[in-house]
Amino acid sequence: MDKIKEILENLPDSPGVYLMKDKSGKIIYVGKAKILKNRVRQYFQSTEDKDPKTRTLVSRIHNIETIVTSTESEALILENTLIKLHKPRYNILLKDDKTYPYIRITTQDLYPKIELTRTIKQDGSRYFGAYTKVSDARKSIEVLRKIFPLRTCKRKIVEADNQRPCLFYHIKLCSAPCAGFISPEDYNEIVKDACRFLEGKQDEVLNRLQEKMQEYSSNMEFEKAASVRDKLISVKNISEKQIVLSTKMEDRDLCALIADEINSLVIVLFVRGGKLMGKNVNIMEKTYDMPEEEVMETFLTQFYGNGREIPPEILLTHKPADVEILEQWMKSLRSKSVRLHKPVRGEKKSQLDLAIKNAEEEFLKYKLNVVYKRENIENALDKLQKVLGLSQSPQRIEAYDISNTGSQGMVSGMVVFEEGQKKPSHYRKFSIKNVDEQNDYACMQEVLYRRLRRLSSDTEDESFKEIPDLILVDGGIGHVHAVEEVLKEVDLNLPIMGMVKNDKHQTERLVNDEHNIELKKEMELLSLIAAIQEEVHRYSISFHRQKRRKSQRKSVLDEIEGIGPKKKKALLKEFGSVKRIREATEEELCMVKGISAKLAKEIKQVLN
Repeated sequence: MDKIKEILENLPDSPGVYLMKDKSGKIIYVGKAKILKNRVRQYFQSTEDKDPKTRTLVSRIHNIETIVTSTESEALILENTLIKLHKPRYNILLKDDKTYPYIRITTQDLYPKIELTRTIKQDGSRYFGAYTKVSDARKSIEVLRKIFPLRTCKRKIVEADNQRPCLFYHIKLCSAPCAGFISPEDYNEIVKDACRFLEGKQDEVLNRLQEKMQEYSSNMEFEKAASVRDKLISVKNISEKQIVLSTKMEDRDLCALIADEINSLVIVLFVRGGKLMGKNVNIMEKTYDMPEEEVMETFLTQFYGNGREIPPEILLTHKPADVEILEQWMKSLRSKSVRLHKPVRGEKKSQLDLAIKNAEEEFLKYKLNVVYKRENIENALDKLQKVLGLSQSPQRIEAYDISNTGSQGMVSGMVVFEEGQKKPSHYRKFSIKNVDEQNDYACMQEVLYRRLRRLSSDTEDESFKEIPDLILVDGGIGHVHAVEEVLKEVDLNLPIMGMVKNDKHQTERLVNDEHNIELKKEMELLSLIAAIQEEVHRYSISFHRQKRRKSQRKSVLDEIEGIGPKKKKALLKEFGSVKRIREATEEELCMVKGISAKLAKEIKQVLN
């Protein structure tokens, strides 16, 4: 704490960003402040009055770094950039990334394509959505292509290309720019109409199509005029089905925030051309006592700082304190002015009330489906802390399992659960390198040594640089003792438990020298531990099967006449590797089903 006191005494009086780090040097929180000194010191004043999340954060702070900026606006931009880069554990992060589908039109290409995506990138493309269902987004693309024949392929197309057109051209779902059947100028007119349509500006599209139809009719091009007429009818039919919120043809987003004692939800309704085009639901967990205006500001910076389309006006249920700074920041992103507004009466208030009603319904669904599950997980982690006598709830649990067929293709899998949830991006695979025979204990020691020694090195691996709060191994007390030897060797003191299964291969107990926990008596723990054991087993055996298939596909045995897939599989299953087949005698080879004395002699000659 002496180091923290010294940092607090020397904090600047300027605006800027502060980065809080844990004992491993990892950034666990990023914040901005109008006056850094005042804001950072607040965390360490009357900590017993803080919410549980803040108390846990403060207990883990070992260092604080500050970055001074010239203005609050610069601090806002920098904070958003650092949060997206580091994804700190204790920052409020939106839960909707990669969840909702969007329609992307790659307008940066010579011949743009239309496609479905779940990620938004600042790559020059236009994004439309979000759609609550993938099926809705796919249907929109399907309908859109019937009216505006855009390509969906991944072909690289240059001007005046002469490739063979695909089936979509022949069924009138693509203009075939790959075959040079349309110029970039004409194709981009189609792209512009498609974008206007997705923006909700159907009237503009209708007017353009009407003019085009009249032009073709005047020029006696009746076939083309009929084609445009069909498009006109399709656009009119779709327009009639959309909900009209305003007759003034405005573009705006409606942002409604709902919160309880722990979590918050923000729903966004997208209004384009006065019509409701879609919605996006965003969960912000563990906001606790955070002021709702501050929650809204956090949401706006993360949501619109991710490359999404920003309309000229955004209506809010809660107006952030730094609204002018936010408007300046959005203006820099949009290149046009943006107004953030909290209406109190009139048509705009009615629109926002609709967003609030939607938010209330979505929050109720979230509570019923997610919060109950979350509470069970938190109870399980607290129980785990209590029964194992840990100093804190195990936020990061690493589990290990060995998978092999005899001594063939021995591998291990490491899975990670953070706050009781799977974290697949931190899963890792290990091929056993230094164990030549089936020995689970030795394999487990090799894997844990290779993993834990990375803690002391300057590794850039995001998973290996993390210190586990608890290690679980698939096995009994022997596996636990094997890992404890490794912990002594690398000079680490980490809790380790073995996950024991019963005769029916069901998770039964957690064991080490101090504890023998029968999970049937601890039902809060059973589902969590069973899920972890099942996941690490699945991950390890999948890697083992993948490696075995690969070894079976490519082998020097394939070059031997008389050795087919079945005999190769039998040989590898018996001996484990080509090296051991080479070392075997002809008599030993003949013991394998299907291997005759003549074939055994041929194998020895080829391999030697």
